Amino acid sequence: MNKKMPKVNVDILVVRDNKILLGHLTEKWNYQGNQVYGVPGRDILFGETIGDAAKRSIKEDLGCKVIAYRVIAVNANFALENHYIGIGILVEMKGKIKNLKLEDWEKWEWFEEKKIPNNLFPAAKNVIDSYLEEKFIVSE
Repeated sequence: MNKKMPKVNVDILVVRDNKILLGHLTEKWNYQGNQVYGVPGRDILFGETIGDAAKRSIKEDLGCKVIAYRVIAVNANFALENHYIGIGILVEMKGKIKNLKLEDWEKWEWFEEKKIPNNLFPAAKNVIDSYLEEKFIVSE
């Protein structure tokens, strides 16, 4: 019997100078037929802490170093015929942003909080809403 199980990942929000970092996802990650923006994040590996997953993800995606983080949301994500439970994390990081995962991200851009694009991957929207509304949000 092949039982499918949800996976667990981190959805990472980076904010600097009241601007939010978003990546324009490649067509491989189209959502409802459209290219969308997302936040960095990866699966949590077996035995890995939430903080270590965030640090690894930021290093792999952006080449930067996480210096502080806190959990701000939980996402139930069923996009792209998957089932993920995402832990939304707000991080403070240092370093110059590089686009290290060209198969996933076309580019990284900073957006003012009032100018966030509407075409967001669902998990990104939830973690951004949690941050902007200053409340812990659990999406179902």
